[in-house]
Amino acid sequence: MSQPLPIDDGEGDGEGEGTILANEFAEVHVAVVRTAHGARLPIRDPKGGHEVLLCPLELEALTWQPPAFFSALLATALGPEAASGDDAAPPPAGPR
Repeated sequence: MSQPLPIDDGEGDGEGEGTILANEFAEVHVAVVRTAHGARLPIRDPKGGHEVLLCPLELEALTWQPPAFFSALLATALGPEAASGDDAAPPPAGPR
């Protein structure tokens, strides 16, 4: 298992040191940051320019999803720009 990401101590610009996760298909930058509403995990795609800031509940909700949910997210291999219409959004998935 990997080392935990550092958590920003509030002394700097609000950004944790973070790390880069990459393979032959994708690269994302992640860090743990403190906000006025608690810790958040920003996930940034430097190539596509997309970014999302997730709270602990949103991250936990990812653990509730079946593998088919993630398959639906990856149905458009080139990202949301390659999708047309409402096909870009995966179907809602509930708890297992």
